[in-house]
Amino acid sequence: MKVATWRGGDRFTIDELPDPAPGAGQVVVDVLAAGICGTDVHTVQGLFPRPAPFVLGHEYSGVVRETGRGVNPRLVGRRVACEPSYGCGRCDPCRLGRVSQCASCVRVGGFAERALLPADCVHPLPRGLDPVTAALAEPAACCLAGLEAFRMPPEATVLVIGGGLMGLLTLALARRRGARRLVLSDPVEERRRAARRLGAHAVVDPAREDLRDRLMALTRGRGADVVCEAVGRPDLVAQSVALTRFAGIVNLVGVSPQGSRLPLDLLDVQYREIRIGGVFGRGTAFRRALALLPSLGVERLVTARFPLDRIAEAFAHAAAGKGTKTVITPAGA
Repeated sequence: MKVATWRGGDRFTIDELPDPAPGAGQVVVDVLAAGICGTDVHTVQGLFPRPAPFVLGHEYSGVVRETGRGVNPRLVGRRVACEPSYGCGRCDPCRLGRVSQCASCVRVGGFAERALLPADCVHPLPRGLDPVTAALAEPAACCLAGLEAFRMPPEATVLVIGGGLMGLLTLALARRRGARRLVLSDPVEERRRAARRLGAHAVVDPAREDLRDRLMALTRGRGADVVCEAVGRPDLVAQSVALTRFAGIVNLVGVSPQGSRLPLDLLDVQYREIRIGGVFGRGTAFRRALALLPSLGVERLVTARFPLDRIAEAFAHAAAGKGTKTVITPAGA
């Protein structure tokens, strides 16, 4: 099988490896679509330390090719969404369903023709969901896990800062969780249009208008009940705090580079009783996110597809901020 191996920097090689053979409790999946995540781009840019060589890609779907002993053979031929990692099953994070934080976490890269996974990590697609959109299940699960970490305030105004994939998925899921008014801020017109399609009541171009003035006009000076920072920039997290109402919530969706520091006045947070929190990884939300995907209207968020042998070009495209989501299609989905 072919595998795209990251070699450090912006270098990839396409390598031939033996086809994986499933052991007990395992399946082999032919990868149909694998999304390039912002953290993949940041890894290539050196912002997230990770040793090379490594097979990246943790947002993927496929079709079950082969099953191992103890796995229902009827899974063969089923299209599935894949949870890309698994833990030791014994540590505190694993017992809490937080395998991403397991010190022994195994991550199975999706930028390859095939992936070998535990059978528990693959989930048949809901009716009507195509495999390319199904590759959004993992990022949707991360967004949903963050929103499930708090109770959505009644009649909530939710501001999302950043209209990349994570911001737009957060917007769509916040609507499903009961937000009354949705506001999105992003300087890219294409992303603001996508936000409107997903139900945003107002969109803001922060390069042309003052976000604070617009938000305060919309909320009669209160600020947002929930502000979701979906870029991963400490200065925008500080701005999020300033835009949050008394006793409101700041939800960290974007992942800031390791070593980032937060420039804010802690007394401001304590005096206004603002809660700041975030979730790393999908937690236990993957199946719930997958079930919601067909009803979210997010099919058009996948804006570019590249074959496996053009992965370096695909990463350059994603890093340039073109479109919303770039996917690799090893099987030509």
